[in-house]
Amino acid sequence: MQNKPEYYPFFVYSISLNTGNESSGFFVRNEGVRFPFIQQWAEDELPYIMLSFPRGFQIDLEDEKGKYYIYEDIREHRPLTYAFFDEVASNIKKMTKPLRFSVPLADTWQEQKPPVRISKSAMNAMINSWIFNKYRLVMNSN
Repeated sequence: MQNKPEYYPFFVYSISLNTGNESSGFFVRNEGVRFPFIQQWAEDELPYIMLSFPRGFQIDLEDEKGKYYIYEDIREHRPLTYAFFDEVASNIKKMTKPLRFSVPLADTWQEQKPPVRISKSAMNAMINSWIFNKYRLVMNSN
């Protein structure tokens, strides 16, 4: 956006999957990337959408000390759901590149490497966005 929006909507979508005899799912929600500006954190964040999938599967146990739980690898308990999530994530990776941008410091620039991926068209749009202009951010080509 060329101008700062009045607000950012907050959302969390739960995507439920019923595959074979498995019932599981993953989440899509909005987040923000923080970055430094003039020796502190900028007051604004770069918004992004996060796709998440639990890596652990909770196993309820009980022994002489009482009830407790442990986590085991989700791939062992939800292989079909994990395969679907992995396919979606792989397709996103094919269409995007890691987000890399630099922020100005006193006499130099510092590259930021958040765990975020971005499409070429979104990268081009962000270069002229209000937040890049306000904080003098520079998009690094990958």
